[in-house]
Amino acid sequence: MAKHWQDVKDEIEREIDKNWWDEPIEVTMSKNGVFPSGAGTDGQYFGNLFFLVCDTQAMGWWTAAPAIQQALKDDLFTLDHCKRMWKYINIHMARLMGDKSGENCPAPWMNLPKFSQFANDILDSYDTIKTKDEFWDLIWSWQNYVNCMNRWFQTVFPWEFGGQLKVKTLEEIEALKQYHEVFN
Repeated sequence: MAKHWQDVKDEIEREIDKNWWDEPIEVTMSKNGVFPSGAGTDGQYFGNLFFLVCDTQAMGWWTAAPAIQQALKDDLFTLDHCKRMWKYINIHMARLMGDKSGENCPAPWMNLPKFSQFANDILDSYDTIKTKDEFWDLIWSWQNYVNCMNRWFQTVFPWEFGGQLKVKTLEEIEALKQYHEVFN
């Protein structure tokens, strides 16, 4: 049986309330390198943290959210167009971050099971959404949830590693020109 969009929205809102002030377990696990899925490269998890920051940003305020907001305001886009668009720009990323895949991936890949759960619930509620305003109401909550998680990942990311990556001075750039000459 399909879920009602308001029930999905309420569940998402409860999760936002739970995570607003207290670091979510998914974030705590990730910052401590606990990825039961086996995600990581060469025994390290720095790349996982990088993708958690970047992909949640893309799904939220940077890419997906503004695109859906504009489509919902545009009279050329019907409600069905907006629903399809939301699916196309969210579902694959939500499932990548939150789905399991048999023995090769025995746990949510990027420790975010609620991403795929909520995304699937939104899809499952599509038949109960009758207006753009109702869709916006639901998607507004989804976007707030994604943005909340993004802010946590940005907070715990080891930004101090960037201290080793200094901008090159003109003198250093001049010295590096020798490498260019190797191929010319």
